[in-house]
Amino acid sequence: MKKIIPLVLILLALGAYFFFNSKKDTPTIPDSEAQLILYWGTGCPHCEKVKEYIKEKNLDSKIKIVYKEVFNDQNNQKQLEATVQKCPEIDATKGIGVPLAFDTQNNKCLYGDTTIIDWLNAK
Repeated sequence: MKKIIPLVLILLALGAYFFFNSKKDTPTIPDSEAQLILYWGTGCPHCEKVKEYIKEKNLDSKIKIVYKEVFNDQNNQKQLEATVQKCPEIDATKGIGVPLAFDTQNNKCLYGDTTIIDWLNAK
């Protein structure tokens, strides 16, 4: 019994360490300071392509990006729907997909991985 308690404490400490360090992957920036708001979904391969591109090019250090996961977060879903209403270039009657990014400086939606990556390249 005495050997189990330290083992459990070590496992809990390791679990907490990895949990909190995994949260550091995406920096927290207020929406009001963001240059780009990226709406994405868990398991979406096109979203992962954009996120991986940002990570590979270290663009988080050059562009203020806010990440909003929409498949599992209803608040982010509602924000996505409200954002699309500002964008006449998006036909929301056919549904709203991800990845979708919002250029806050130009009030413009960017839909799809290629469009978003092209925008990132231009910055």
